[in-house]
Amino acid sequence: MTAGPFLRVGPGRRVAETGAAPLLTVSFLVSQWSDVAAMRWTLRLLPLAALVTILCLPAERRGRLRLPLPMLLFGGWCLLSVLWTSDQANSVRRCVDVFALLTVGWVVGQVLGLPAARHVLALAVRGVLLASVVVLVVLPDWSTTPGADGAPGWHGLFPHKNGLGFFCAVAFVTLYCDTSAGWRRRLWLALCAIVVVGSQSASALGATAAAGCVIGWHALRGERPDDRRRLRTDVMAAAALLIAVLCIVARPGLGLELLGRDSSLTGRREIWTAVIRQIGERPIEGYGFGGVWDRASPVTLEIWRESRFEAFYAHNGYLDLPLQVGFVGLGLFLVLVVSLVLRALGHRPYAEAAWPLGLLAVLLITAFTESSPFTGEGLLLLALLGGFLTPPAVPDGRSPLRTARRSPAVAGASSAGPVAVGSGAGRAEQR
Repeated sequence: MTAGPFLRVGPGRRVAETGAAPLLTVSFLVSQWSDVAAMRWTLRLLPLAALVTILCLPAERRGRLRLPLPMLLFGGWCLLSVLWTSDQANSVRRCVDVFALLTVGWVVGQVLGLPAARHVLALAVRGVLLASVVVLVVLPDWSTTPGADGAPGWHGLFPHKNGLGFFCAVAFVTLYCDTSAGWRRRLWLALCAIVVVGSQSASALGATAAAGCVIGWHALRGERPDDRRRLRTDVMAAAALLIAVLCIVARPGLGLELLGRDSSLTGRREIWTAVIRQIGERPIEGYGFGGVWDRASPVTLEIWRESRFEAFYAHNGYLDLPLQVGFVGLGLFLVLVVSLVLRALGHRPYAEAAWPLGLLAVLLITAFTESSPFTGEGLLLLALLGGFLTPPAVPDGRSPLRTARRSPAVAGASSAGPVAVGSGAGRAEQR
């Protein structure tokens, strides 16, 4: 009888899981306030805690850690951009932050797995949501003061209302998919809905609605592999998406009117026009990750002059990435996203895939008006998804896909090939 060591959970694994839970909580909270110097330094120290977490794992478990190849390529390209950046000092600082976010997210995802990571994040968002409500009640003047750009709306603990809105969108998806709270989940969801409406963040409202549609589509496809049912659901979803796109093309301002925004998207169009012009100057490699958005950067000053607004990011992840790392970087990032979608759709149990799909929908929609889903705290969530959606290497060295076909115990593998890190994979014990 063969009993692989990966079927057992030893004391080292339990220690690692115990440490990974607070590591995810702290990194998620710190990433929300990464603009604060103290929080930024805390974030940069967290990879050391991730290293300790890995060292707590048994040797054979460390040998089965899998790093998603698309995430490795994207992170490597960002680090490589330091060689041609227009602001080397700022690029080095920003690349250190990216390394911290990607490392912590991947380590926690590999150690905890999907259900545990979802539960831990649900606990974290409940705490932040409750603290935000307390601040709104106790300090209403401070927590509802318009931001530096004059945008009205609640911002609670966050420096800007869009930060609170993005958090609420992530919290809504996480709390909805985490059923451990029982009947209290409805109260948390209602509280989250009130806060996101109070934030007046149109992008957060749109992202929450889009995530709800994706989760609903996933539920309609069903647990059982019924090809006809899934084809019918996919056709209806594609038809609904096509109708929505045609409505937007026929009347571009319709969606903005529904969200209560003007055609300039609060001045974003002028910033986007200036950013697109700068992208055309260096479309392949960009200006380096973190090579823009510093007061001393000539590129930033040129964008400010053209847009007549002192913006510190492009307010669009799909533009900010090619500005910083070119279309090569954007392409690698989109490959990472597509690989995560495919892995989520192939994940078993089927119902658990609703959470990663919902989070991806939030990140992709919010990135139309904000940069942080692609260049900031959103990278932590993407790395977390990559961590627990990437199956571990099997002890006998066979490919995860071949093992998944042979045995239902190892599932969720996809065509995007991960790479192994750590020591060699352990061999199964013979009994």
